[in-house]
Amino acid sequence: MNQDFSIQPQNYDSAVLFGLSLSNFGLMYFAHIYLATHLTLDAFEDYSVAISLVNILSTLATLGLEKSALRLVALYIERENWPRLRGYWLFSLRAIFLFSIVLMGFVSAGLTTWLTWLAIDFHIGLIIYTGFLPIIALCLFALEVATVYGRQVWALFLYRFLLPASYLLMLFAVGNSPLTLNDNTALICLGSAWSLTLCLLGATIRSARPVAAWPAKADTARRFGWLKRSLPLLLSSLLMTVLVSAGTLILKILHPSEAMVGTYAVAIQTSSLIGLIGTSTNRYYLPMLVVLMERQRYAEALALLGKRMRLIACLSVIFFGIVVLYGPSILHLFGAKFDFGYPTLLVCAAGAVFHSLFSDAPYYLQFMGMNRLVLSLMGTGVIMLIVLASWLGSRYGMLGVAVSYAGSTVLVFVGLKVVASRHLRSLVSLNAR
Repeated sequence: MNQDFSIQPQNYDSAVLFGLSLSNFGLMYFAHIYLATHLTLDAFEDYSVAISLVNILSTLATLGLEKSALRLVALYIERENWPRLRGYWLFSLRAIFLFSIVLMGFVSAGLTTWLTWLAIDFHIGLIIYTGFLPIIALCLFALEVATVYGRQVWALFLYRFLLPASYLLMLFAVGNSPLTLNDNTALICLGSAWSLTLCLLGATIRSARPVAAWPAKADTARRFGWLKRSLPLLLSSLLMTVLVSAGTLILKILHPSEAMVGTYAVAIQTSSLIGLIGTSTNRYYLPMLVVLMERQRYAEALALLGKRMRLIACLSVIFFGIVVLYGPSILHLFGAKFDFGYPTLLVCAAGAVFHSLFSDAPYYLQFMGMNRLVLSLMGTGVIMLIVLASWLGSRYGMLGVAVSYAGSTVLVFVGLKVVASRHLRSLVSLNAR
C-alpha cells in the first residue's frame, strides 16, 4: 500500500478544475466565434467536419490505453510495482504512436475513395489535421498519466487553458498577417497548439514520476493483457465519441446546407461545456475511486461518487438555465445566420447534462469487469442514434439529429448509472455484514 497516494478530494482542487473547464470552454468558444465570423460558411463547415472526424480517430488511436491508465497506473503506484509501471508507460507510448501512423495511412489512402463514393467534395483540411493525429493521441495519454501522478491541476491547466489559449493566439496572428485565414490554416494552428501541449505534458511527467520507477527495468510481459483490458475501454470511448460527433457527419451526408451543418456544430460546441466539466471531474475522482475499491473501502467509494454527483448536478442546473435564458444571444455571437438553431441548442444541452451527470458509470462498471454490459448499452445507443438521425434528420434536419443524440445519450447513461449504483451499493451491504 502506497501511503503517499491521495484518496481525499479537495474542494479547492475541484473549484480549480471547474474554473479550468470554464476557461477552456470560453476560449474555444471564442475561437469558434472568431472563425465563424471570418470564414465562409463552406470553410466553417469543412473545419467542423475535420474536427469531428479527427476526434473519432484520436479516440481510436489511443487504443484505450489512456483510459486504462487511470486504473493501472494508480494500481501499480499503490502496489509499488515499479518495473510494471515503467513497462506500461513505454509500451503504451510505442503502441499509440505506431497505431496512429497506421490510421494516418488508412485515412490518406481511403478517405478520397470514400468521399468520392458518397459524392462529397474533398477538402485538404481533413488530411492536414489528420497529420497531427499521433501528437493528439499521445497528448491524451500523457494527460491521464500526469493526472494519476498527482499533477491533476497543472496537467489540466495545460490541456484546458494553454492549449486553447495558444490556439487562439495563433489564429489572431494568422488573421493579422499576410497569410490567409481559412479552414486549412485554422487546423494547422490547432495542430500546432496540440504539439506545444504535448511537449509541456512530457516535461510534467518527467518531473512528477515516482523516483523509484525509472531506474527499474521495464516489465512488458503483460503487454497483451494490457491491450486486452484496454480494448473494451477503447470501444466504449469510441462509441461515446460517435454519439457526440456523428451528428455533424450525418448532417453533412444528408443535407448539402452549410448553414445547417455549421449551426448544429455550434449547438454541440455550446453543449460541450457541461461535458468538459464532467470529464475533468472524472480525471480527478476516478484514480481515487480505483484505490478505494482496491482497498475494499466501498462505503467511502460510494460517498466519493455522491460528492461528484452533487457537484455536477449543481453546475448542470446553472448551465442549463443559462442556455434557456440566453441561448438566442449566445448563438447570435456567431452571426445572424446561426440564430435559427435555438431549439437544437436546447435539445443538445439536455442530452449533454445527462452525459455529464452519469459519465462516471461506464468507467466504474468496466473497472469492475462488466465490459459486455457497457459495450452492449453503448452499442445500442449508437445504433439508435444512427437509425433515428438518418430518419429524423432527413425529415427535420438538425433538430431531428439533435433529438436523436439526446435520446440516445439519456438511454445509455441512465441505464449505466442504475446498474453501477446497484452494484456498488450491494458491495457496501456485503462489506457491512
